[in-house]
Amino acid sequence: MTSTVKSFLSLLCGDYSNQKQAFDNPPLFAHIHLRYRPIEHLQPGSILLEQTYAVDPKNPYRLRMIRAEEQSNGVIKLWNHTFREPSRFNSATFNREVRGEIKESDLICLDECHYQVREDEGGYLGSLEPNCRCIVHRNGKDTILVSTFKLEKTLLKTLDRGHDPVTNERCWGSIAGEFRFQKLTSWGTDIPTNWS
Repeated sequence: MTSTVKSFLSLLCGDYSNQKQAFDNPPLFAHIHLRYRPIEHLQPGSILLEQTYAVDPKNPYRLRMIRAEEQSNGVIKLWNHTFREPSRFNSATFNREVRGEIKESDLICLDECHYQVREDEGGYLGSLEPNCRCIVHRNGKDTILVSTFKLEKTLLKTLDRGHDPVTNERCWGSIAGEFRFQKLTSWGTDIPTNWS
């Protein structure tokens, strides 16, 4: 793992919440926890991503494994994976034993849903790779995901929206702008020293 990837993951890994935003404007923003934690025994750069509603913390509505890898042009690629049986690993973020049970065979690579990340003014900018068509089935129809994020110090800003594949009309996603997550706890020091 390169120093560029290690610096990015050290800043990324942690437990985030948008509590202030949700409390300030509850009709437009749900209170969400977003967590990134290293999966120490998998390939270097493997991170568990968990998203939960604050009202239902034990049942993640999204569980992914992302793997960070630096490309030849200095861009970090985030390979996006889902789980064959996500419910088996619902407690993995806080339970090292359960996290240790995750195997490569439990993962499905999400083609055309990988991100690219670049350094930007003391932080990082991420977005889906150019020309990809990441399909998200939601509300009974297929949509094309448009997703970006900005990571800086203790703040992670995200914006995810789904668009109609034909008309490009927005079908779902925030109408009030980006979600703003404050880091509550850093797990950057959990990155294994043997990831090299």
